[in-house]
Amino acid sequence: MLLGQGIMINWNNVAPEHRAAYDAWHCGEHMIGRLKIPGFLRGRRYIAHEARRNFLTMYEVADLDVLTGADYLAKANNPSPLTLRTTPLVRDSVRGLASVRASHGLGSGGFALTLRFDPQAGSEEALERYLAQQALPQIAQRADIVGAHLIVADKSASAMTPVERQGRPTVIPNWIVLLEGFTHAAVSNAGASALSDALLAANGCTNAIERDTYCLQFLLPSTQ
Repeated sequence: MLLGQGIMINWNNVAPEHRAAYDAWHCGEHMIGRLKIPGFLRGRRYIAHEARRNFLTMYEVADLDVLTGADYLAKANNPSPLTLRTTPLVRDSVRGLASVRASHGLGSGGFALTLRFDPQAGSEEALERYLAQQALPQIAQRADIVGAHLIVADKSASAMTPVERQGRPTVIPNWIVLLEGFTHAAVSNAGASALSDALLAANGCTNAIERDTYCLQFLLPSTQ
């Protein structure tokens, strides 16, 4: 189960020669600082298992307003010297400030599958109904799955560019499904059943579906 009703989710690349510097900043300063902001509840970072981008990072927050509010923007608009030195190492970002539309399951898993996609025009309600009321509850009943979530990015909020993100081209995702489970096979098999391309298309999804799997590296709860 995700904490809160909002989430910041980000896929990106960092070249191998920059990983040590990135780890030192991301785990030693960045995530710690984010989790001190009121409304930030938990941070997680994953590394690619079978994915187009190296890292998946997410911050669970009380609601979307936390990600557009004064406390977050004060931090993001006043980056530390280490942040200014390190963020240019981050490439190919796909980042969304999003609302949690459905969250099923008992906890957090060591492996994650993400699906990024668009609904067909006019099929948004039908697709959300299929995912939130049928597919994700069904998947969450599997013994090897601990979380099944639907997340929808807010385009306006996601387009904000605070100082620490300026000069970093970013793609904004649309709809996102996140599955969490014990193993890579667990999330892959669950995604291939009720979330197959054919079933998603039949229930209102476009054909362009991006699937990536990740392994959990680091989890940090709120320090508030």
